[in-house]
Amino acid sequence: MSGLSPCFAQCRLLALLLVIGAVGCTSVRLPPGSYSETRGLGVIMWEGKTLQIASNHTFAYSRWSDDINSGRYGTGTYQLTGTKLLLQFQESPPIVVGVQAQQLALPPDSLLLTFTILGRPVVGTAEAAPVSGATIAARDEKGKPVAAVSSNAAGRASLRVPPSTAQISVESLGFVTWRQACPPGSTAYRLELPPNDGTAYAAGTVLKFRLVRRPPPNTLVMKRGKNQTVFKRD
Repeated sequence: MSGLSPCFAQCRLLALLLVIGAVGCTSVRLPPGSYSETRGLGVIMWEGKTLQIASNHTFAYSRWSDDINSGRYGTGTYQLTGTKLLLQFQESPPIVVGVQAQQLALPPDSLLLTFTILGRPVVGTAEAAPVSGATIAARDEKGKPVAAVSSNAAGRASLRVPPSTAQISVESLGFVTWRQACPPGSTAYRLELPPNDGTAYAAGTVLKFRLVRRPPPNTLVMKRGKNQTVFKRD
């Protein structure tokens, strides 16, 4: 054979182009780790974002601040093709308040509730801390407060429950509100409140970013529209 037929040569060229295209569209992995927003050496930040990247193309995106309004944006999977980064949010697990309850040996005509309230106001806090100033309320069937107290610096409070009480609640700014039906007898509660994730993205949301090429080592420079955010790996 003196050479390849034109048809065979065209088929080989088409196959090569398809392979190159497939490689170019393959999602690239980001270096795993926790990336924190930075605004330059020596710049004091009162709020920022954290992007945690895992080795299996999953992420956790959250925000933090010096006030108590911190929380997560959500979790999901990411795709990085060239300089285009897509964060695809998935349904987050339900937020659960940790509750421990123990009945108190008190006369049946005396309904007393005691509380120890802990919380994690910032995502990633190692240990829960006492929540002072939380409002513990006894509510009637319409949800109207009929009695209320506030937790002290140690996160503790006691509430004498009126007969008209149908529900009890615990509220504190920056934390998930806890509610439940009033117990039939005196009870001691220990609550661990998670942060209020009111800013979480709904499942199916996709955030589109463009990565700036060749940033410093262990750094991600992400642009979304006119906004640019710099993340430094911890």
